[in-house]
Amino acid sequence: MTGKQDKSAVYQAIYDEAYNYLLSFDEINKQTIEKHLKLWKTRKVNSLNDVYLRMLKSIKNKQGMPNSIGNVEDLKPFLGNFSPKRVLKKYESNWKKLFMEIKESKQVNSRMKISTPQNFWVVFCKGAISAASYLTKFKSLKEFTDFVEMFSINEYTRLALPFILESKVYGFGFALACDFLKEIGYPYFAKPDVHIIKIFTGTGISKSTKDYDVFIDVVRFSEAIGKKPYEVDKLFWLVGSGNFYLDNIKINTSRSWFIDHIKQKYGTEI
Repeated sequence: MTGKQDKSAVYQAIYDEAYNYLLSFDEINKQTIEKHLKLWKTRKVNSLNDVYLRMLKSIKNKQGMPNSIGNVEDLKPFLGNFSPKRVLKKYESNWKKLFMEIKESKQVNSRMKISTPQNFWVVFCKGAISAASYLTKFKSLKEFTDFVEMFSINEYTRLALPFILESKVYGFGFALACDFLKEIGYPYFAKPDVHIIKIFTGTGISKSTKDYDVFIDVVRFSEAIGKKPYEVDKLFWLVGSGNFYLDNIKINTSRSWFIDHIKQKYGTEI
């Protein structure tokens, strides 16, 4: 075999190595792994309200923010049952009004300082208003779904959508926009987070540490072995994190050991 066939065989072997590494832990079996890899099938949204809620969860899904913001569902009374239209009507596109209503409710234990741009609540409220404003551009869930599907042609068209979302939703970077898309049931997106970047660059699969370059490499890796980018993303994320959150299991994986193992075994073939 040569060229693409060779690469496909090596990528499949690396995927299998990751899978078997997780299976080497007593707490983990194939069913446990597959439950996490196929989670995207249960993540389909049923309304624009669902899309908005998932968008809010991704906005807060950056280091440090989850602990400060807490459960987004608890903010339902402030965010009009997660209706983008209600949010804009209530706060008139003014994030400070949302911020002050949450603060004055005294339901938040974390620090809220409106004059500090980096304050997590400032970032979240700005994101909540901008996300609501963006989603009201779509008349229905179908219109939003059709819009997303337009970008599914190849790795380059997929690359464009997270950049669009990043420009429209405050607090979204490229990786968080990818996180949002893959978590609402679009398995051909992957999130280039720290575990994925470290594993792909450490093993030599990726030659760049830039989010969008790693994103393209994950998509190409996935297509070479007939897997969804979501599945590849999740498998290597599990190798890096050891966090089987659906089963409340945390195993002591070693990302550095796995990277060294792959480099030693397949380094010249990647």
